[in-house]
Amino acid sequence: MARCKAIKNLFPFFFLFFLASAISAKEYLDVTPYYEVKFPEDFFYRKDYRIQWWYFTGHLFDEKGREFGYELTFFVLGVQKSQYESKFGVNNIYISHFAVSDVKEKKFYFTDNVDSGAYDFAGSEDNQLKTWVGKNELRGTAERMHVTASDKNMAIDLVLIPAKPAVLNGEKGYSRKSGESPYIASIYFSYSHLKTEGKLRIGNKVFRMKGKSWFDREISSGELGKGQIGWDWFAIQLADNREILLYILRNKDGSFNPYSSGTFIHKDGKYRHLLAKDFKITILDYYRSEKTGARYPSKWEIKIPSEDLSLRITPFFSDQEFLGTYSTGNYYWEGTCKVEGDVTGRAYVEMTGY
Repeated sequence: MARCKAIKNLFPFFFLFFLASAISAKEYLDVTPYYEVKFPEDFFYRKDYRIQWWYFTGHLFDEKGREFGYELTFFVLGVQKSQYESKFGVNNIYISHFAVSDVKEKKFYFTDNVDSGAYDFAGSEDNQLKTWVGKNELRGTAERMHVTASDKNMAIDLVLIPAKPAVLNGEKGYSRKSGESPYIASIYFSYSHLKTEGKLRIGNKVFRMKGKSWFDREISSGELGKGQIGWDWFAIQLADNREILLYILRNKDGSFNPYSSGTFIHKDGKYRHLLAKDFKITILDYYRSEKTGARYPSKWEIKIPSEDLSLRITPFFSDQEFLGTYSTGNYYWEGTCKVEGDVTGRAYVEMTGY
């Protein structure tokens, strides 16, 4: 009953959003190939674009070496840009997803939240790095980010400091997603290596943590192309201090879209754009979710010939599927993985549309 009630209460938010998609599309700017990323402004909320998010994943270790993975995301979906006198006027929908993977116990904890922003229960600032949904919050600067999130089962309180400069994904931050239109695109940049320290709680037990995180920032006004069904996203952090982003767009017929791409980040922070032809991903195994029945890939071989690099990526455990019951209504797999092959390391993988 509680789940049904939550979905019923959520319905008006999404009805307004999808209705506004038809009515107010011209209120928002398209992302174009001519966009130049602006620092620090593009870290902040950009009200002229319909969809945007701040996305953290990471690998954390306590003093005894016990390992956890975490995901914390903040989404802002623009409904309309009208000015309201009432606190109940809906301009945006604010969503946060939070998950922790306990590698030792092979347990996956997740929770989601959604709010209209009335009475400041959620919001995002356009003049500073501050976004919050309920108890989940991102604040700070590009040089020092502070994230907090909690529910009854888990909590994090982490400080993240970049060890490398930001990388502009795609063509200088313009990341095209489809051949249908140059406006099916996003402004996309990442911090691929954030030194991370703080606390993590599971139940009543608190752990002091250190580790490494990945941060993605995307801003858009569009959606995927008509022939596309989802994506597979890899954030790979190698033990030799290199990182790899791979963004695989999948077509409805199961093939990889030619606008799939990536970024290879070298030890010194220099990076280069990868086209779909620059890497090869082979699926080695699959996993069937008991929660949704979705069939996900569960092991991959990745080859990047120009770097003479061959890697195998395997989840630490299979059940890391997120159900966005109370917020987006969708489900996806996102979890912590080990990296083996020519170089060892860690990875976070996200898979949608299965």
